[in-house]
Amino acid sequence: MQRIQVLPDAVKKMIAAGEVIEGPFSVVKELMENSLDAHATEIDVEVADSGLKKMLVRDDGDGILSDDLPLAVMEHATSKITSASDIERIGTFGFRGEALSSISSISRVAIYTRSRKEETGARLVCNDGAVEVSDYAGLPGTSIIVENLFYNTPARKKFLKGKNTELKNIRDVFIKMALAAPPVAMSFSSDEKRVMTLRGADDALSRIAQVYGDSIRENLYSDTLNDLRVQVRGFISGPNFFKANRSMQRLFVNNRPVEYCYLGFLLSKAYEAIAPQGRYPAAFFFITIDPALIDVNIHPAKREIKFFDQKYIDSLIMGLCRKILGDTIHPVSTSIFSSVGPAPIGKRESGNTPSFSDGLARLEQFPGPKMLTGTGGQQYFFHDEGLDVRSVVSESVRLYKNAGRDTPVKIFGVAFETYILFEDNESLHFIDFHAAHERFIYDRIMKDKQGFETQELMFPREIELSPDDVEALVHYAVQLGEIGFDIEQFSDSSVIIRGVPALPGGFDVEEFIPDLIEEFKSGALGAESVKDKIAKTAACHSAMRCGDDMALIDMEDIVREALSGEHELRCPHGRPYLYRLDKKDLEKLFKRIL
Repeated sequence: MQRIQVLPDAVKKMIAAGEVIEGPFSVVKELMENSLDAHATEIDVEVADSGLKKMLVRDDGDGILSDDLPLAVMEHATSKITSASDIERIGTFGFRGEALSSISSISRVAIYTRSRKEETGARLVCNDGAVEVSDYAGLPGTSIIVENLFYNTPARKKFLKGKNTELKNIRDVFIKMALAAPPVAMSFSSDEKRVMTLRGADDALSRIAQVYGDSIRENLYSDTLNDLRVQVRGFISGPNFFKANRSMQRLFVNNRPVEYCYLGFLLSKAYEAIAPQGRYPAAFFFITIDPALIDVNIHPAKREIKFFDQKYIDSLIMGLCRKILGDTIHPVSTSIFSSVGPAPIGKRESGNTPSFSDGLARLEQFPGPKMLTGTGGQQYFFHDEGLDVRSVVSESVRLYKNAGRDTPVKIFGVAFETYILFEDNESLHFIDFHAAHERFIYDRIMKDKQGFETQELMFPREIELSPDDVEALVHYAVQLGEIGFDIEQFSDSSVIIRGVPALPGGFDVEEFIPDLIEEFKSGALGAESVKDKIAKTAACHSAMRCGDDMALIDMEDIVREALSGEHELRCPHGRPYLYRLDKKDLEKLFKRIL
Protein backbone atom coordinates (compact mmCIF):
# COMPACT_ATOMS: atom_id res chain seq x y z
CA MET A 1 0.00 0.00 0.00
CA GLN A 2 1.33 3.43 -0.91
CA ARG A 3 2.07 5.91 1.83
CA ILE A 4 -0.06 9.02 2.37
CA GLN A 5 1.68 12.11 1.03
CA VAL A 6 0.95 15.75 0.37
CA LEU A 7 0.40 16.45 -3.32
CA PRO A 8 2.70 18.92 -5.06
CA ASP A 9 1.31 22.42 -5.60
CA ALA A 10 1.19 21.95 -9.38
CA VAL A 11 -0.99 18.84 -9.02
CA LYS A 12 -3.28 20.56 -6.52
CA LYS A 13 -3.74 23.45 -8.92
CA MET A 14 -4.64 21.09 -11.77
CA ILE A 15 -7.20 19.30 -9.59
CA ALA A 16 -8.72 22.64 -8.60
CA ALA A 17 -8.72 23.71 -12.23
CA GLY A 18 -10.69 20.59 -13.14
CA GLU A 19 -13.46 21.69 -10.77
CA VAL A 20 -13.55 25.32 -11.90
CA ILE A 21 -12.68 25.12 -15.61
CA GLU A 22 -14.83 22.72 -17.63
CA GLY A 23 -14.04 24.21 -21.02
CA PRO A 24 -13.32 27.49 -22.83
CA PHE A 25 -16.74 28.82 -21.81
CA SER A 26 -15.73 28.55 -18.14
CA VAL A 27 -12.71 30.77 -18.77
CA VAL A 28 -14.83 33.39 -20.52
CA LYS A 29 -17.35 33.29 -17.68
CA GLU A 30 -14.73 33.77 -14.96
CA LEU A 31 -12.99 36.61 -16.78
CA MET A 32 -16.24 38.44 -17.60
CA GLU A 33 -17.32 38.14 -13.97
CA ASN A 34 -14.03 39.72 -12.88
CA SER A 35 -14.60 42.55 -15.37
CA LEU A 36 -18.07 43.24 -14.00
CA ASP A 37 -16.77 43.15 -10.44
CA ALA A 38 -14.20 45.76 -11.54
CA HIS A 39 -17.09 48.11 -12.50
CA ALA A 40 -16.40 47.89 -16.23
CA THR A 41 -18.69 49.84 -18.57
CA GLU A 42 -17.35 48.11 -21.69
CA ILE A 43 -16.29 44.48 -22.14
CA ASP A 44 -14.92 42.93 -25.32
CA VAL A 45 -14.60 39.16 -25.76
CA GLU A 46 -12.55 37.63 -28.57
CA VAL A 47 -11.90 33.92 -29.19
CA ALA A 48 -9.96 31.95 -31.78
CA ASP A 49 -10.61 28.34 -32.72
CA SER A 50 -13.62 28.13 -30.35
CA GLY A 51 -11.42 29.31 -27.48
CA LEU A 52 -8.99 26.40 -27.68
CA LYS A 53 -6.29 28.51 -29.30
CA LYS A 54 -6.92 31.89 -27.74
CA MET A 55 -9.36 33.87 -25.58
CA LEU A 56 -9.17 37.58 -24.85
CA VAL A 57 -11.35 39.53 -22.44
CA ARG A 58 -10.77 43.28 -22.37
CA ASP A 59 -12.49 45.81 -20.09
CA ASP A 60 -12.30 49.43 -18.98
CA GLY A 61 -12.76 48.65 -15.29
CA ASP A 62 -10.81 49.60 -12.18
CA GLY A 63 -7.71 47.61 -13.13
CA ILE A 64 -5.24 45.90 -10.79
CA LEU A 65 -2.56 47.72 -8.83
CA SER A 66 0.92 46.90 -10.13
CA ASP A 67 2.12 45.58 -6.77
CA ASP A 68 -0.91 43.29 -6.51
CA LEU A 69 -0.62 41.79 -9.98
CA PRO A 70 1.69 38.84 -9.03
CA LEU A 71 -0.89 37.82 -6.40
CA ALA A 72 -3.66 37.60 -9.00
CA VAL A 73 -2.51 34.17 -10.22
CA MET A 74 -1.81 32.77 -6.78
CA GLU A 75 -4.18 30.22 -5.25
CA HIS A 76 -6.89 31.64 -2.95
CA ALA A 77 -5.78 35.22 -3.54
CA THR A 78 -8.68 37.66 -4.00
CA SER A 79 -9.79 41.21 -3.42
CA LYS A 80 -13.45 40.16 -3.00
CA ILE A 81 -13.37 39.01 0.65
CA THR A 82 -11.13 39.50 3.66
CA SER A 83 -12.68 37.28 6.36
CA ALA A 84 -14.90 34.23 6.79
CA SER A 85 -17.87 36.42 7.71
CA ASP A 86 -17.73 38.04 4.26
CA ILE A 87 -18.70 34.70 2.71
CA GLU A 88 -22.13 35.00 4.33
CA ARG A 89 -22.92 38.20 2.41
CA ILE A 90 -21.37 37.86 -1.02
CA GLY A 91 -22.18 40.79 -3.30
CA THR A 92 -19.75 40.05 -6.14
CA PHE A 93 -19.57 37.45 -8.90
CA GLY A 94 -16.27 35.89 -7.81
CA PHE A 95 -14.83 35.49 -4.34
CA ARG A 96 -12.97 32.18 -4.01
CA GLY A 97 -9.66 33.35 -5.49
CA GLU A 98 -9.34 30.24 -7.65
CA ALA A 99 -10.21 31.41 -11.17
CA LEU A 100 -6.95 33.00 -12.42
CA SER A 101 -4.86 30.52 -10.47
CA SER A 102 -6.70 27.58 -12.05
CA ILE A 103 -6.62 29.09 -15.53
CA SER A 104 -2.88 29.81 -15.34
CA SER A 105 -2.14 26.21 -14.30
CA ILE A 106 -3.66 24.70 -17.49
CA SER A 107 -2.89 27.41 -20.07
CA ARG A 108 -0.57 30.28 -20.90
CA VAL A 109 -1.83 33.57 -19.49
CA ALA A 110 -0.90 37.19 -20.11
CA ILE A 111 -2.46 40.06 -18.11
CA TYR A 112 -2.21 43.70 -19.14
CA THR A 113 -3.66 46.07 -16.53
CA ARG A 114 -3.57 49.60 -15.28
CA SER A 115 -5.36 50.94 -12.25
CA ARG A 116 -6.95 54.36 -12.49
CA LYS A 117 -4.89 55.28 -9.43
CA GLU A 118 -1.59 54.75 -11.27
CA GLU A 119 -0.01 56.45 -14.26
CA THR A 120 1.79 53.24 -15.33
CA GLY A 121 0.34 49.79 -15.30
CA ALA A 122 1.87 46.31 -15.29
CA ARG A 123 2.12 43.29 -17.55
CA LEU A 124 2.20 39.71 -16.24
CA VAL A 125 3.03 36.59 -18.24
CA CYS A 126 2.53 33.16 -16.65
CA ASN A 127 3.98 30.17 -18.50
CA ASP A 128 4.45 26.71 -16.99
CA GLY A 129 4.31 28.17 -13.49
CA ALA A 130 6.93 30.83 -14.19
CA VAL A 131 5.68 34.39 -13.62
CA GLU A 132 7.24 37.43 -15.27
CA VAL A 133 6.10 41.01 -14.49
CA SER A 134 7.02 44.19 -16.37
CA ASP A 135 5.73 47.74 -16.88
CA TYR A 136 2.78 48.47 -19.13
CA ALA A 137 1.77 51.83 -20.55
CA GLY A 138 -1.83 51.44 -21.56
CA LEU A 139 -5.34 52.69 -20.91
CA PRO A 140 -7.01 52.04 -17.55
CA GLY A 141 -8.63 48.65 -17.35
CA THR A 142 -7.55 45.03 -17.78
CA SER A 143 -6.95 42.75 -20.75
CA ILE A 144 -6.39 39.04 -20.15
CA ILE A 145 -5.20 36.68 -22.88
CA VAL A 146 -5.51 32.92 -22.38
CA GLU A 147 -3.83 30.66 -24.93
CA ASN A 148 -3.54 26.91 -25.51
CA LEU A 149 -6.10 25.81 -22.94
CA PHE A 150 -5.46 22.30 -21.50
CA TYR A 151 -2.09 22.10 -23.27
CA ASN A 152 -0.63 20.24 -20.27
CA THR A 153 -3.72 18.15 -19.49
CA PRO A 154 -4.45 16.22 -22.71
CA ALA A 155 -6.92 13.96 -20.90
CA ARG A 156 -9.15 16.97 -20.18
CA LYS A 157 -8.81 18.27 -23.71
CA LYS A 158 -9.90 14.90 -25.09
CA PHE A 159 -13.29 15.21 -23.39
CA LEU A 160 -14.14 18.59 -24.88
CA LYS A 161 -17.10 18.77 -27.24
CA GLY A 162 -16.86 19.64 -30.91
CA LYS A 163 -15.72 23.14 -31.83
CA ASN A 164 -19.21 24.27 -32.83
CA THR A 165 -20.55 23.13 -29.46
CA GLU A 166 -17.75 24.85 -27.54
CA LEU A 167 -18.36 28.06 -29.47
CA LYS A 168 -22.08 27.80 -28.76
CA ASN A 169 -21.30 27.39 -25.04
CA ILE A 170 -19.14 30.52 -25.07
CA ARG A 171 -21.88 32.46 -26.83
CA ASP A 172 -24.40 31.26 -24.25
CA VAL A 173 -22.16 32.46 -21.41
CA PHE A 174 -21.73 35.81 -23.15
CA ILE A 175 -25.52 36.19 -23.44
CA LYS A 176 -26.07 35.27 -19.78
CA MET A 177 -23.52 37.85 -18.63
CA ALA A 178 -24.97 40.46 -20.99
CA LEU A 179 -28.48 39.90 -19.61
CA ALA A 180 -27.12 40.14 -16.06
CA ALA A 181 -25.60 43.59 -16.68
CA PRO A 182 -27.78 45.66 -19.05
CA PRO A 183 -25.89 49.00 -18.63
CA VAL A 184 -22.56 47.45 -19.74
CA ALA A 185 -21.68 47.63 -23.44
CA MET A 186 -20.37 44.29 -24.69
CA SER A 187 -19.04 42.75 -27.88
CA PHE A 188 -18.20 39.18 -28.90
CA SER A 189 -15.96 38.15 -31.79
CA SER A 190 -14.95 34.73 -33.06
CA ASP A 191 -11.99 34.19 -35.38
CA GLU A 192 -11.84 37.95 -36.03
CA LYS A 193 -15.52 38.08 -37.05
CA ARG A 194 -17.92 40.13 -34.96
CA VAL A 195 -20.69 37.87 -33.63
CA MET A 196 -22.60 40.24 -31.37
CA THR A 197 -22.36 43.89 -30.38
CA LEU A 198 -24.49 45.26 -27.57
CA ARG A 199 -24.54 48.88 -26.52
CA GLY A 200 -25.36 49.77 -22.94
CA ALA A 201 -29.08 49.34 -22.25
CA ASP A 202 -31.36 51.37 -19.99
CA ASP A 203 -33.12 48.37 -18.48
CA ALA A 204 -33.45 44.60 -18.55
CA LEU A 205 -36.18 44.57 -21.23
CA SER A 206 -34.05 46.67 -23.58
CA ARG A 207 -31.13 44.27 -23.13
CA ILE A 208 -33.42 41.27 -23.77
CA ALA A 209 -34.56 42.97 -26.98
CA GLN A 210 -30.93 43.60 -28.00
CA VAL A 211 -30.09 39.92 -27.57
CA TYR A 212 -33.22 38.27 -28.98
CA GLY A 213 -34.55 40.92 -31.36
CA ASP A 214 -36.75 43.95 -30.81
CA SER A 215 -39.91 42.06 -31.82
CA ILE A 216 -39.79 40.11 -28.56
CA ARG A 217 -40.94 43.24 -26.68
CA GLU A 218 -44.56 42.81 -27.77
CA ASN A 219 -44.54 39.15 -26.67
CA LEU A 220 -43.23 39.65 -23.13
CA TYR A 221 -45.37 40.65 -20.14
CA SER A 222 -43.69 42.08 -17.06
CA ASP A 223 -44.55 42.55 -13.40
CA THR A 224 -42.93 42.56 -9.97
CA LEU A 225 -43.59 40.94 -6.60
CA ASN A 226 -42.08 42.54 -3.50
CA ASP A 227 -41.47 41.19 -0.02
CA LEU A 228 -39.52 42.65 2.88
CA ARG A 229 -36.24 41.02 1.82
CA VAL A 230 -37.00 39.63 -1.64
CA GLN A 231 -38.08 41.20 -4.92
CA VAL A 232 -38.90 39.15 -8.02
CA ARG A 233 -39.26 40.87 -11.38
CA GLY A 234 -40.27 38.72 -14.31
CA PHE A 235 -40.63 38.96 -18.07
CA ILE A 236 -42.65 36.03 -19.44
CA SER A 237 -44.20 35.35 -22.83
CA GLY A 238 -47.87 35.40 -23.62
CA PRO A 239 -49.88 32.47 -25.01
CA ASN A 240 -48.84 33.24 -28.60
CA PHE A 241 -45.08 33.00 -28.15
CA PHE A 242 -43.30 29.69 -27.51
CA LYS A 243 -39.92 28.22 -28.40
CA ALA A 244 -38.79 24.72 -29.31
CA ASN A 245 -36.45 24.57 -26.30
CA ARG A 246 -35.82 26.21 -22.93
CA SER A 247 -32.96 28.42 -24.16
CA MET A 248 -34.97 31.56 -23.35
CA GLN A 249 -35.66 30.63 -19.73
CA ARG A 250 -33.21 32.46 -17.46
CA LEU A 251 -32.92 33.15 -13.75
CA PHE A 252 -30.73 35.86 -12.22
CA VAL A 253 -30.17 36.33 -8.50
CA ASN A 254 -28.65 39.67 -7.49
CA ASN A 255 -27.66 40.03 -11.16
CA ARG A 256 -25.85 36.67 -11.06
CA PRO A 257 -26.95 34.18 -13.75
CA VAL A 258 -27.68 30.88 -12.01
CA GLU A 259 -28.92 27.46 -12.98
CA TYR A 260 -32.09 26.53 -11.11
CA CYS A 261 -33.24 23.02 -11.87
CA TYR A 262 -36.82 23.72 -10.75
CA LEU A 263 -37.39 26.69 -13.04
CA GLY A 264 -38.47 24.59 -16.03
CA PHE A 265 -40.86 22.60 -13.84
CA LEU A 266 -42.41 25.76 -12.38
CA LEU A 267 -42.95 27.25 -15.83
CA SER A 268 -44.45 23.99 -17.09
CA LYS A 269 -46.99 24.16 -14.26
CA ALA A 270 -47.76 27.81 -14.95
CA TYR A 271 -48.28 27.18 -18.67
CA GLU A 272 -49.68 23.64 -18.51
CA ALA A 273 -53.00 24.60 -20.14
CA ILE A 274 -51.46 27.10 -22.57
CA ALA A 275 -48.23 25.76 -24.04
CA PRO A 276 -48.52 23.17 -26.83
CA GLN A 277 -46.68 19.92 -26.23
CA GLY A 278 -42.99 20.30 -26.96
CA ARG A 279 -43.12 24.12 -26.89
CA TYR A 280 -41.75 26.28 -24.08
CA PRO A 281 -42.38 29.88 -22.97
CA ALA A 282 -39.74 32.57 -22.76
CA ALA A 283 -39.11 33.67 -19.19
CA PHE A 284 -36.57 35.96 -17.55
CA PHE A 285 -36.65 36.30 -13.77
CA PHE A 286 -34.54 38.78 -11.81
CA ILE A 287 -34.48 38.13 -8.06
CA THR A 288 -33.08 40.74 -5.71
CA ILE A 289 -32.50 39.26 -2.27
CA ASP A 290 -30.54 39.94 0.88
CA PRO A 291 -27.15 38.21 0.28
CA ALA A 292 -27.37 36.69 3.75
CA LEU A 293 -30.38 34.61 2.58
CA ILE A 294 -28.50 32.75 -0.17
CA ASP A 295 -25.43 30.53 -0.33
CA VAL A 296 -23.40 31.08 -3.50
CA ASN A 297 -20.57 28.82 -2.37
CA ILE A 298 -22.14 25.42 -3.05
CA HIS A 299 -20.65 24.93 -6.52
CA PRO A 300 -16.98 25.37 -7.51
CA ALA A 301 -17.99 27.05 -10.78
CA LYS A 302 -20.65 29.16 -9.01
CA ARG A 303 -23.38 27.95 -11.39
CA GLU A 304 -25.88 27.18 -8.65
CA ILE A 305 -26.93 28.81 -5.42
CA LYS A 306 -28.91 27.70 -2.38
CA PHE A 307 -31.91 29.73 -1.20
CA PHE A 308 -32.83 30.13 2.47
CA ASP A 309 -36.28 28.73 1.63
CA GLN A 310 -36.64 27.12 -1.78
CA LYS A 311 -40.40 26.58 -1.49
CA TYR A 312 -40.91 30.23 -0.70
CA ILE A 313 -38.91 31.33 -3.75
CA ASP A 314 -40.85 28.83 -5.88
CA SER A 315 -44.11 30.28 -4.59
CA LEU A 316 -42.97 33.80 -5.53
CA ILE A 317 -42.09 32.70 -9.07
CA MET A 318 -45.40 30.86 -9.47
CA GLY A 319 -47.28 33.78 -7.92
CA LEU A 320 -45.68 36.19 -10.35
CA CYS A 321 -46.58 33.93 -13.31
CA ARG A 322 -50.18 33.75 -12.11
CA LYS A 323 -50.26 37.51 -11.61
CA ILE A 324 -48.92 38.25 -15.09
CA LEU A 325 -50.91 35.63 -17.00
CA GLY A 326 -54.04 36.10 -14.91
CA ASP A 327 -54.25 39.91 -15.10
CA THR A 328 -53.32 40.36 -18.76
CA ILE A 329 -55.73 40.70 -21.66
CA HIS A 330 -53.75 38.89 -24.32
CA PRO A 331 -53.64 40.46 -27.78
CA VAL A 332 -54.61 38.34 -30.76
CA SER A 333 -51.45 37.47 -32.64
CA THR A 334 -51.36 39.37 -35.92
CA SER A 335 -49.67 36.33 -37.47
CA ILE A 336 -53.14 34.84 -37.91
CA PHE A 337 -53.57 37.29 -40.77
CA SER A 338 -50.37 36.31 -42.53
CA SER A 339 -52.16 34.02 -44.98
CA VAL A 340 -54.96 36.50 -45.72
CA GLY A 341 -54.68 37.75 -49.30
CA PRO A 342 -56.71 40.06 -51.48
CA ALA A 343 -60.16 38.87 -52.52
CA PRO A 344 -60.36 37.55 -56.09
CA ILE A 345 -62.03 39.85 -58.59
CA GLY A 346 -64.96 38.66 -60.63
CA LYS A 347 -67.72 36.14 -60.17
CA ARG A 348 -67.38 33.86 -57.13
CA GLU A 349 -68.12 30.20 -57.07
CA SER A 350 -70.63 29.16 -54.44
CA GLY A 351 -67.97 27.23 -52.56
CA ASN A 352 -65.92 30.44 -52.25
CA THR A 353 -68.80 32.60 -51.09
CA PRO A 354 -67.71 34.24 -47.83
CA SER A 355 -70.06 33.09 -45.10
CA PHE A 356 -70.38 35.31 -42.06
CA SER A 357 -69.33 32.40 -39.87
CA ASP A 358 -65.96 32.68 -41.61
CA GLY A 359 -65.74 36.28 -40.48
CA LEU A 360 -65.89 37.80 -37.04
CA ALA A 361 -69.30 37.03 -35.57
CA ARG A 362 -72.83 35.81 -36.03
CA LEU A 363 -75.15 38.31 -34.33
CA GLU A 364 -77.48 35.72 -32.91
CA GLN A 365 -79.15 37.81 -30.22
CA PHE A 366 -80.20 40.71 -32.39
CA PRO A 367 -82.26 41.29 -35.53
CA GLY A 368 -80.00 41.58 -38.53
CA PRO A 369 -79.76 41.27 -42.26
CA LYS A 370 -81.61 38.51 -43.96
CA MET A 371 -79.81 35.22 -44.32
CA LEU A 372 -79.62 32.85 -47.23
CA THR A 373 -78.57 29.22 -47.16
CA GLY A 374 -76.11 28.52 -49.94
CA THR A 375 -74.70 25.34 -51.40
CA GLY A 376 -73.41 23.06 -48.68
CA GLY A 377 -75.56 24.77 -46.06
CA GLN A 378 -73.40 27.89 -45.69
CA GLN A 379 -75.19 31.00 -44.53
CA TYR A 380 -74.12 34.39 -45.77
CA PHE A 381 -75.27 37.98 -45.73
CA PHE A 382 -76.70 39.71 -48.74
CA HIS A 383 -77.99 43.20 -49.31
CA ASP A 384 -81.73 43.40 -49.82
CA GLU A 385 -83.13 46.55 -51.36
CA GLY A 386 -82.75 49.44 -49.00
CA LEU A 387 -80.99 47.31 -46.38
CA ASP A 388 -77.83 48.83 -44.87
CA VAL A 389 -75.84 46.29 -42.87
CA ARG A 390 -73.96 49.04 -41.01
CA SER A 391 -77.15 50.65 -39.75
CA VAL A 392 -78.55 47.29 -38.63
CA VAL A 393 -75.42 46.49 -36.65
CA SER A 394 -75.26 49.99 -35.17
CA GLU A 395 -78.89 49.97 -34.07
CA SER A 396 -78.70 46.46 -32.66
CA VAL A 397 -75.69 47.16 -30.44
CA ARG A 398 -76.58 47.82 -26.80
CA LEU A 399 -74.26 50.02 -24.78
CA TYR A 400 -73.00 48.61 -21.54
CA LYS A 401 -71.34 51.00 -19.09
CA ASN A 402 -69.19 49.35 -16.46
CA ALA A 403 -68.99 51.12 -13.09
CA GLY A 404 -66.09 53.58 -13.02
CA ARG A 405 -65.31 53.25 -16.74
CA ASP A 406 -64.71 56.36 -18.82
CA THR A 407 -65.83 54.83 -22.11
CA PRO A 408 -68.82 52.62 -22.87
CA VAL A 409 -68.45 48.98 -23.84
CA LYS A 410 -70.39 47.82 -26.90
CA ILE A 411 -71.57 44.21 -26.75
CA PHE A 412 -72.19 42.73 -30.21
CA GLY A 413 -73.32 39.21 -29.39
CA VAL A 414 -72.04 35.62 -29.46
CA ALA A 415 -69.85 34.16 -32.22
CA PHE A 416 -69.84 30.44 -32.99
CA GLU A 417 -72.04 29.82 -29.93
CA THR A 418 -68.90 30.18 -27.80
CA TYR A 419 -67.39 33.67 -27.79
CA ILE A 420 -68.85 36.95 -26.58
CA LEU A 421 -67.74 39.89 -28.76
CA PHE A 422 -67.53 43.43 -27.47
CA GLU A 423 -65.74 46.67 -28.27
CA ASP A 424 -63.76 48.58 -25.67
CA ASN A 425 -61.08 51.28 -25.97
CA GLU A 426 -60.78 50.95 -29.75
CA SER A 427 -60.21 47.21 -29.51
CA LEU A 428 -62.40 44.23 -30.31
CA HIS A 429 -62.49 41.74 -27.43
CA PHE A 430 -63.36 38.04 -27.40
CA ILE A 431 -64.47 36.19 -24.26
CA ASP A 432 -64.76 32.41 -24.05
CA PHE A 433 -67.84 32.60 -21.83
CA HIS A 434 -67.63 28.98 -20.60
CA ALA A 435 -64.03 29.45 -19.41
CA ALA A 436 -64.88 32.84 -17.89
CA HIS A 437 -67.91 31.47 -16.07
CA GLU A 438 -65.74 28.63 -14.77
CA ARG A 439 -63.33 31.17 -13.24
CA PHE A 440 -66.12 33.15 -11.56
CA ILE A 441 -67.67 30.03 -9.99
CA TYR A 442 -64.27 28.66 -8.96
CA ASP A 443 -63.34 31.95 -7.25
CA ARG A 444 -66.66 32.02 -5.42
CA ILE A 445 -66.11 28.49 -4.11
CA MET A 446 -62.51 29.14 -3.05
CA LYS A 447 -63.32 32.43 -1.31
CA ASP A 448 -66.33 31.09 0.59
CA LYS A 449 -65.12 30.06 4.04
CA GLN A 450 -68.51 29.04 5.41
CA GLY A 451 -69.38 26.55 2.71
CA PHE A 452 -72.33 26.53 0.33
CA GLU A 453 -75.94 25.94 1.02
CA THR A 454 -76.90 22.35 0.28
CA GLN A 455 -79.68 21.85 -2.20
CA GLU A 456 -81.43 18.65 -1.20
CA LEU A 457 -82.39 16.32 -4.02
CA MET A 458 -86.06 15.42 -4.22
CA PHE A 459 -84.99 11.86 -4.95
CA PRO A 460 -81.59 10.73 -3.58
CA ARG A 461 -79.29 9.39 -6.30
CA GLU A 462 -77.50 6.07 -6.00
CA ILE A 463 -74.34 5.88 -8.11
CA GLU A 464 -72.61 2.58 -8.83
CA LEU A 465 -68.80 2.77 -8.58
CA SER A 466 -65.88 0.44 -8.21
CA PRO A 467 -64.82 -0.30 -4.60
CA ASP A 468 -61.67 1.78 -5.13
CA ASP A 469 -63.69 4.74 -6.36
CA VAL A 470 -66.09 4.47 -3.41
CA GLU A 471 -63.14 4.48 -1.01
CA ALA A 472 -61.62 7.53 -2.72
CA LEU A 473 -64.90 9.45 -2.57
CA VAL A 474 -65.65 8.58 1.05
CA HIS A 475 -62.11 9.54 2.05
CA TYR A 476 -62.81 13.15 1.01
CA ALA A 477 -66.43 13.26 2.25
CA VAL A 478 -65.65 16.03 4.76
CA GLN A 479 -64.18 18.34 2.12
CA LEU A 480 -67.11 17.59 -0.17
CA GLY A 481 -69.50 18.44 2.63
CA GLU A 482 -67.81 21.83 3.12
CA ILE A 483 -68.97 23.01 -0.29
CA GLY A 484 -72.47 21.58 -0.02
CA PHE A 485 -72.41 17.87 -0.97
CA ASP A 486 -74.30 15.34 1.11
CA ILE A 487 -72.72 11.99 0.18
CA GLU A 488 -72.59 8.72 2.11
CA GLN A 489 -71.51 5.19 1.34
CA PHE A 490 -74.39 2.87 0.50
CA SER A 491 -72.50 -0.34 -0.23
CA ASP A 492 -69.03 -1.53 -1.19
CA SER A 493 -69.74 -0.48 -4.76
CA SER A 494 -72.13 2.47 -4.51
CA VAL A 495 -72.78 5.81 -2.82
CA ILE A 496 -75.95 7.77 -2.10
CA ILE A 497 -76.06 11.46 -2.96
CA ARG A 498 -78.75 13.33 -1.03
CA GLY A 499 -77.70 16.92 -1.68
CA VAL A 500 -75.52 19.04 -3.94
CA PRO A 501 -74.20 22.60 -3.60
CA ALA A 502 -76.48 25.38 -4.79
CA LEU A 503 -74.24 26.55 -7.61
CA PRO A 504 -75.34 28.70 -10.55
CA GLY A 505 -76.25 26.61 -13.56
CA GLY A 506 -76.34 23.30 -11.73
CA PHE A 507 -74.69 20.15 -13.08
CA ASP A 508 -75.19 16.49 -13.80
CA VAL A 509 -74.01 14.78 -10.62
CA GLU A 510 -73.56 11.42 -12.38
CA GLU A 511 -71.02 13.03 -14.74
CA PHE A 512 -69.45 15.12 -12.00
CA ILE A 513 -68.61 12.31 -9.54
CA PRO A 514 -66.49 10.15 -11.92
CA ASP A 515 -64.55 13.22 -13.08
CA LEU A 516 -63.91 14.24 -9.48
CA ILE A 517 -62.70 10.76 -8.54
CA GLU A 518 -60.16 10.87 -11.38
CA GLU A 519 -58.88 14.14 -9.95
CA PHE A 520 -58.56 12.56 -6.50
CA LYS A 521 -56.60 9.63 -7.92
CA SER A 522 -54.06 11.90 -9.59
CA GLY A 523 -51.93 12.14 -6.44
CA ALA A 524 -51.68 12.77 -2.70
CA LEU A 525 -53.59 15.90 -1.75
CA GLY A 526 -53.54 18.33 1.14
CA ALA A 527 -56.68 19.99 2.45
CA GLU A 528 -56.37 23.02 0.17
CA SER A 529 -55.56 20.86 -2.86
CA VAL A 530 -58.70 18.80 -2.26
CA LYS A 531 -60.86 21.91 -2.16
CA ASP A 532 -59.08 23.23 -5.25
CA LYS A 533 -59.78 20.07 -7.25
CA ILE A 534 -63.41 19.93 -6.09
CA ALA A 535 -63.84 23.59 -6.98
CA LYS A 536 -62.30 23.16 -10.43
CA THR A 537 -64.45 20.16 -11.24
CA ALA A 538 -67.63 21.73 -9.86
CA ALA A 539 -66.99 24.98 -11.74
CA CYS A 540 -66.40 23.12 -15.01
CA HIS A 541 -69.62 21.13 -14.68
CA SER A 542 -71.85 24.02 -13.57
CA ALA A 543 -70.57 26.75 -15.91
CA MET A 544 -72.52 27.70 -19.02
CA ARG A 545 -71.51 25.57 -21.97
CA CYS A 546 -70.89 26.31 -25.61
CA GLY A 547 -74.21 26.49 -27.43
CA ASP A 548 -76.24 27.48 -24.37
CA ASP A 549 -78.76 30.23 -25.03
CA MET A 550 -77.57 33.57 -23.70
CA ALA A 551 -79.66 36.66 -23.16
CA LEU A 552 -78.07 40.07 -23.40
CA ILE A 553 -78.18 40.44 -19.64
CA ASP A 554 -76.11 37.22 -19.34
CA MET A 555 -73.48 38.68 -21.66
CA GLU A 556 -73.43 41.90 -19.65
CA ASP A 557 -72.87 39.95 -16.44
CA ILE A 558 -69.96 38.03 -17.98
CA VAL A 559 -68.33 41.17 -19.40
CA ARG A 560 -68.84 43.07 -16.12
CA GLU A 561 -67.19 40.31 -14.10
CA ALA A 562 -64.33 39.89 -16.59
CA LEU A 563 -63.50 43.61 -16.54
CA SER A 564 -63.98 44.06 -12.79
CA GLY A 565 -60.38 43.24 -11.94
CA GLU A 566 -61.52 40.78 -9.28
CA HIS A 567 -60.72 37.62 -11.22
CA GLU A 568 -57.75 36.13 -13.02
CA LEU A 569 -58.23 36.26 -16.77
CA ARG A 570 -57.61 32.53 -17.00
CA CYS A 571 -59.94 29.64 -16.32
CA PRO A 572 -59.12 27.46 -13.28
CA HIS A 573 -57.21 25.08 -15.57
CA GLY A 574 -55.00 27.89 -16.86
CA ARG A 575 -56.47 28.79 -20.27
CA PRO A 576 -56.84 32.51 -21.06
CA TYR A 577 -60.46 33.45 -21.73
CA LEU A 578 -60.11 37.09 -22.84
CA TYR A 579 -58.30 38.22 -25.99
CA ARG A 580 -57.99 41.61 -27.68
CA LEU A 581 -57.74 42.54 -31.36
CA ASP A 582 -56.60 46.15 -31.72
CA LYS A 583 -58.15 48.55 -34.18
CA LYS A 584 -54.75 49.26 -35.71
CA ASP A 585 -54.34 45.56 -36.56
CA LEU A 586 -57.63 45.57 -38.43
CA GLU A 587 -56.61 48.77 -40.20
CA LYS A 588 -53.40 47.07 -41.30
CA LEU A 589 -55.37 44.04 -42.48
CA PHE A 590 -57.61 46.23 -44.66
CA LYS A 591 -54.65 48.37 -45.82
CA ARG A 592 -56.01 51.52 -44.18
CA ILE A 593 -52.61 52.06 -42.60
CA LEU A 594 -49.18 50.65 -43.45
